[in-house]
Amino acid sequence: MLPAASVRLGIQSRSFSTTRTRRSSSVDPKAVAEAFLSKFSKGQTFVRKQLLDANQVRLFSLTLNRPYLWPGSSVRPLMTLEEVEPQEGSPLPPAYHLCYFTPAQLPGILGQDGTDASFNPDAPFTRRMWAGGSFHWPGADPNKSRQRGGQALLRVGDTVTEVTRVLSCEPKVIGKTGEPMLVVGVEKEFRNSQDELCVLDRRNWVFKEALDPSKPASLVPKPQELSNEALDESVQGKLWREYNRNEATLLRFSALTFNAHRIHYDKPWATEVEGHRNAVVHGPLNLIAMLDLWRDEVSVYRGVGEGSAQDDEVLYYPQKIEYRATSPVYAGEAYRVMLDEGARDQEAADIRVVSNDGTVCMKGTVTDWAHGN
Repeated sequence: MLPAASVRLGIQSRSFSTTRTRRSSSVDPKAVAEAFLSKFSKGQTFVRKQLLDANQVRLFSLTLNRPYLWPGSSVRPLMTLEEVEPQEGSPLPPAYHLCYFTPAQLPGILGQDGTDASFNPDAPFTRRMWAGGSFHWPGADPNKSRQRGGQALLRVGDTVTEVTRVLSCEPKVIGKTGEPMLVVGVEKEFRNSQDELCVLDRRNWVFKEALDPSKPASLVPKPQELSNEALDESVQGKLWREYNRNEATLLRFSALTFNAHRIHYDKPWATEVEGHRNAVVHGPLNLIAMLDLWRDEVSVYRGVGEGSAQDDEVLYYPQKIEYRATSPVYAGEAYRVMLDEGARDQEAADIRVVSNDGTVCMKGTVTDWAHGN
């Protein structure tokens, strides 16, 4: 059994390169999956505690280009996170817990590509990629804000417990290439100091066969971007926000999540070994962009006033989000996060990350507490 300190949090971006792998036809993927489950899925839990310090989430929010944790709020009158830390007790916005409970391994435990290898299946399935999952906020039920005890939210200054368990490991085959892979499901609970469940984080990791760095990769070609007219048409009836991430943002995000996966900051590795055309934008960075757009629009639509975000009753969390990465997003390439205009009043709202060449890079469905059960 691995020590609790070896549980991994930094999510990795999914790779869709056309690179070569070191094939091991003699290895049975089903046998590797069964051995993995025998090792990790006998009811074991891996437990860690951590203080949610103010400076970490402050730097995280600033890296996301957000000077306030919540729409319409200020840290103190006329002050932003550039000037002061968030106050103790401030609730973390949805998915901002990803800057805590980061990997805690010595360098020798990392894989060749920089990824944490704590939960890897046996060779050759050691190339981990992030595929998707779901977040649930059971403690954010708005009805609880009016009840004794209130909502159960992750808050700055609290000591929180993370409980991790392996749920599944299934052998799969990629339809287009016939390449074998393993899909590992992991669940993380985040409980506050009162032992209330605040966040349930389920994620899926894909494990493919390891790459051979000595063999050159074939680069993923860049599609033609849509015309301005087509881009304008694509956002008709949408609530949307455009991003173009640079390498500095990716480096800061990697540092704050302690994510050493080289595709996010090491361009030679990303292009020459893994076949990407540039550094890859982190999957959770796109996921948070989807959640931030949703909560900003819901807050404005429902009339959150200046400064009122210090009141828990006007903090908007979804009930849950389910999401799946479908294609990489690259540094230096514009993309948009899009939500239907009517989504602010829908029970389940579809949200997308779409590159300016029309490629859908991430799909998500947000379920609202106002309608969800």
